[in-house]
Amino acid sequence: MQQLLHTPEGVRDYYNGECAAKLVTGSKLAHVFGLYGFQSIQTPTFEYFDIFNAERGSVASKEMYKFFDRDGETMVLRPDFTPSIARCAAKYFGQEKLPIRLCYQGNIYINNLSYQGRLKESTQAGAELIGDDSLAADAEMLAMVVDCLKSVGLTEFQVEVGQVDFFNGLMEEAGLAEDQIRELRSLIESKNRFGVELMLNELSLSEDLIAAISALPRLFGSAEQVFPEARRLTENPLALAAVTRLEKIYELMKAYGMDKYISFDLGMLGNYRYYTGIIFKGYTYGTGDCIVTGGRYDNLMAQFGKDAPSIGFGIAVDTLMSALMRQKICVPVEDGGILLVYEKEHLERAIRLAGSYRIAGIRVSMMEDLDDAECMIRYAKENHISEILILDMAADAVRTVWKREAI
Repeated sequence: MQQLLHTPEGVRDYYNGECAAKLVTGSKLAHVFGLYGFQSIQTPTFEYFDIFNAERGSVASKEMYKFFDRDGETMVLRPDFTPSIARCAAKYFGQEKLPIRLCYQGNIYINNLSYQGRLKESTQAGAELIGDDSLAADAEMLAMVVDCLKSVGLTEFQVEVGQVDFFNGLMEEAGLAEDQIRELRSLIESKNRFGVELMLNELSLSEDLIAAISALPRLFGSAEQVFPEARRLTENPLALAAVTRLEKIYELMKAYGMDKYISFDLGMLGNYRYYTGIIFKGYTYGTGDCIVTGGRYDNLMAQFGKDAPSIGFGIAVDTLMSALMRQKICVPVEDGGILLVYEKEHLERAIRLAGSYRIAGIRVSMMEDLDDAECMIRYAKENHISEILILDMAADAVRTVWKREAI
């Protein structure tokens, strides 16, 4: 019987104030999406395996939750929203020439094999801007990330921005095999400087190229620190074009008045291989994981039949909630409504009275009189009730016995 009360590893329950705070947080994020003109979309919780297979560059197959339907087709619980949104956009907006703005909230399912304690079912809220490859689109998405994080009460956070074409340019010049690039990419992404140097020492590359690649794990910081160093390290046209684009995006972030939230990391390459340009992650203190991941994926849509450059991001809502709690940032859950207390023999009168309150738009909870004021007040506080009323039949009225103090 005791086992029936437990949840499997990697999933959890949300209840009472924590659940209410999570819903409020989701609502605040959705409001910001709306302010930027994004329209909500819902995709299925499970889809065909082909939507997320290795060609898409999404989550590794071994980390997906897979099952078979009655026809023997392999299904997958959604591990990543971006391929789902890409499929949906190609299906319903295939002929649309103008940019498409879509936003979403829902759960993703990843069997994290290498991370003990990480949630395997988690809530994500995000947005995708499809059909726009402009600098303005990149900057707008970064600005929306900043506004989202500010909307839930965060003040101390940083959005680190990278550009995978800087790495791609160096790899183009190095002429390495795909397996070597994958290994080097993993070492750089994990900031394993020693591993990078060890691998490069075994390759026949020029000293300048080795120096440039070796610098990637430490090539992060402010614009003033990163851009001059990046230009000093290489003359590769693709890599320099990546730096130029970041410089222009940074100028636009100044126009938004948000440059203080932006830093740069040219060693950030991301876990998803569909990223093609700008890539970014959001961090705050109180959690070891990033709270935002995003980037440009200009080639993914073409795999679903719609050639459209795109950029998007996802906010890890559960991780965000954890950070808010540890930073002691209170998510304002609205107090309201009344607790109507009645004696057992007057239930019908209480039902009619509660109905009249609800018609007027007032939230009402009903409770039989427990003859325990302290217990009822505790219940009201825990359930964000503003006032306790007792149905007094002797006086043919209701009277207030407790009212939440205004903060």
